Amino acid sequence: MLFDRLARSARTTFVVAVASVILTSCGGEAPETAHVAWPSTAPERVLIENVAVFDSEALVVRPGRDVVIADRRIEAVRPHASQSAAEGARVIDGRGATLVPGLIDMHGHIAASTLPTWDFGLPTPEANLTGYAYSGVTTVFDPSDPSGDAFERRARVADHELVGPRIFTTGKMLTCPDGHPRALVQAFAPGWIAWWLEDQVATGIESIAEAQAEVDVLAEAGADAVKIAIDAIPLTAPTLRRELAQAVVARARDHGLRTVAHIGTTRDAIDAGEAGVALWVHGVYKERIPDAQIAQLASYGIPMVATIEVFDRYARGIRGPIQATRLERETVSPEVLERFHPIPDDFELGALASWIDIATESRVNQFDNLRRLRAAGVTILAGSDVQSGVFPGASLHRELANLVDAGMSPAEAIRAATLDPARFIANGGEPDAGIIAAGKRADFILVEGDPTRDIAALSNIREVFLDGVAIERAAVGANPEQVLGAASAAR
Repeated sequence: MLFDRLARSARTTFVVAVASVILTSCGGEAPETAHVAWPSTAPERVLIENVAVFDSEALVVRPGRDVVIADRRIEAVRPHASQSAAEGARVIDGRGATLVPGLIDMHGHIAASTLPTWDFGLPTPEANLTGYAYSGVTTVFDPSDPSGDAFERRARVADHELVGPRIFTTGKMLTCPDGHPRALVQAFAPGWIAWWLEDQVATGIESIAEAQAEVDVLAEAGADAVKIAIDAIPLTAPTLRRELAQAVVARARDHGLRTVAHIGTTRDAIDAGEAGVALWVHGVYKERIPDAQIAQLASYGIPMVATIEVFDRYARGIRGPIQATRLERETVSPEVLERFHPIPDDFELGALASWIDIATESRVNQFDNLRRLRAAGVTILAGSDVQSGVFPGASLHRELANLVDAGMSPAEAIRAATLDPARFIANGGEPDAGIIAAGKRADFILVEGDPTRDIAALSNIREVFLDGVAIERAAVGANPEQVLGAASAAR
């Protein structure tokens, strides 16, 4: 019974997750992945000429444009050949390609392991950063990084010490003492260590004073937002009381921060909305939202990160070996992909079995909920929720295909991973990215073909620009010295 074996793997998934929290600082050998690097030298100016540019506001592709990059910014977007390139500029021939704003994953995880749940996989932050960057993800919102070095890593990326997307992170999430994910510790971890592990995976709060104090700690550490969990995992676990969620939201606002909420049911979404959260970081995945509640959810004006991909990953595991996408083959070693099948049969059925039943059968409800919420005016943002088998970067491309399958046009799906999340990050200000226009950050990808006609074209990447610099990329299995050296010589 393959499904039962998959469900039983949930226990091992949890054990690996909590062990990862303990051992993050110990390092661990990362599996082979793609290679990315900053070039040894970068031209002061770059001209991408005669390229089609995706306008993420108007949702159209504008052909025959020249795009000039200088000082990490887009200096100009103009008709082709209206001016000559500056002396010494690198010129890129954009014929046959489309320039798209860098992708934004609104539910990424940097300190995660993507190995099979039955492998003892430690977090691989630098490998994950590589996967994101290689795949054209130039910004990641990480709602829950309990590793202890989330803010230091964010700074190292900003300073170009590491190659990777800009990071916005909440640090450790807040929940009730017996809520998700602390409930998983209580269900599966040995008692002698459970008391300690609970506080490593999430902070439990049970009073308004505690809620306020913990928000103060996160704000002082430099969190970009605060995350709360309002979802019963396992299904018998309690959820955060609304008055505590409200206390978190209010205290976060005192610090100029917004609160985002992990939800699972319609009731969870309403509780979070009534508390004043700014973002639902999952869709309602456990049930079909009653028609009567669609208008109520829309009235809150809260965007929703659908994360169809992470739940669909469980369902695909039942059907057999991973049918890897192009980017998965380029960023994940064949050995790792092959480890996902067959599923070992030596797992115990844990407290998560009923939850896994729901997660693996939720695709129809998620699509239906997404369509009706969009029709009611809810903004849908793209996010992947990287974890076992949900690979950084490549999984966001899968999620965009899911959004198209759920009724979005390819152009609308791309905007859900570019301009709309950039606007959320800007919090009412002018977005710094997400659109290709003069003055914006030069974060974008150059892809073959027109992804507004076929979303699959988005993964056929020629170049990735991070912070105005074309990074060097080599697929997994390639000799990085030869590939990257050849790329540098071509510049």
